[in-house]
Amino acid sequence: MIKPVEHPPLRSETASEQDRHGTLDRGSSELEQNSYEWNLVRCKNPNRFHLIAFGKSMRTIRDRELFRTEYETWADFCRGELHISVHQAERRIQCSGIASELFEAGCVHLPYNENQCRPLMRLEAGFLRVYAWELTCSVKPVGKAPTGADVMQAVRLLESWRPPINSEKRPYFDVRKLLYESRISIKLAQQLCDSSPFQEWVNEKATNIERNLLRTLVADLVSRLNSLKVE
Repeated sequence: MIKPVEHPPLRSETASEQDRHGTLDRGSSELEQNSYEWNLVRCKNPNRFHLIAFGKSMRTIRDRELFRTEYETWADFCRGELHISVHQAERRIQCSGIASELFEAGCVHLPYNENQCRPLMRLEAGFLRVYAWELTCSVKPVGKAPTGADVMQAVRLLESWRPPINSEKRPYFDVRKLLYESRISIKLAQQLCDSSPFQEWVNEKATNIERNLLRTLVADLVSRLNSLKVE
């Protein structure tokens, strides 16, 4: 059973590290953000910062060797300050990178813990990871966040996509599969739009904002479909 969301996944609330934790980051200069002390606070308080934020700080301490202020090696820092192994630290950094990748791809919802990101490590960076995450979020009820098990189901589905014998045709098979799957969703939406309850709601109860939002979504879909170059 999926538990209710304790940590809202909406992009409007996790649009960026600054938006989510503005009271902690506001006014920080670039010099401060590159300091050992500033990044250490974020590393040691993962519950106060988004996955992207504390992972970025861990990467900064590791790559710039800021840990040498107090420790001889990265491994010593992980054990002494974070009380985790190097393997665990590297996994956190990887998960943070995946969350950042989804943010850059424009995902509306973002993962907020490692369990949600780990299954995505099985896929190559880029399109497949984004698609697996978006697919997972699309089937979850409103107000409930995907679990690691939910993400794994989507990952296993995509892992079943076997590269074609001719690797040069792989993009063709990927595009074709996506279009087929999109057609199913659009067909369902069309059936709902044609239904009497929906038409009654649109004509009598919907606000102008709600109607305009639907028109915008339809126009965006039409524009994207028309932009596909298949000739």
